[in-house]
Amino acid sequence: MKTRVPPDAELLEDAARLANLPLTPERAAQLVPAMDGVFRMLDALDQGALGETAPAFAYRAKWEG
Repeated sequence: MKTRVPPDAELLEDAARLANLPLTPERAAQLVPAMDGVFRMLDALDQGALGETAPAFAYRAKWEG
């Protein structure tokens, strides 16, 4: 598994800028600990083995009512 780059205020500011969201440097500094926790949870989810699922060749949505 790849080692994730730890989040810092600059990384969060860049991500917010890419998403066209306003983020002050003060708020970015406050979000760093929270984002570190989010990334740790994502890494924990990424460690699980996923099963193989055959592709669906057709999808039929049926709505009744």
